[in-house]
Amino acid sequence: MACFITPLITGIVIDLLRRFWARHSKINLGLLELMLIGGALVLMVEHAWHGEIVPYPPFLTAMKNPEDIPVMLHEASIVGGSMTLAVVALWTGIVFVSKKLETKLMLTKQVITTLKTHSG
Repeated sequence: MACFITPLITGIVIDLLRRFWARHSKINLGLLELMLIGGALVLMVEHAWHGEIVPYPPFLTAMKNPEDIPVMLHEASIVGGSMTLAVVALWTGIVFVSKKLETKLMLTKQVITTLKTHSG
């Protein structure tokens, strides 16, 4: 129903933070933003395909019946929150591995450039 709302809002907040602190950030928040918003857009298409989102108010079909609103909020918080945490965990792993590879490449580059050759 509304599980895409949590990663979408998180992606928008990350975008605003990235724009505000772009000069000071040493991590790739743009990748996290793309992962969150891209995943949310795919989920929006899937929900629209199944008729859970419509192009007219109230937009979410679960909002037509007031009894379904708590179920929708629960899904947005639990399912959407879990998806958001999973994406952030994946992004954290990507950043960690890329930093390790970058450090390894820098060390290899230093060793290669500091070697001296002797001709006899």
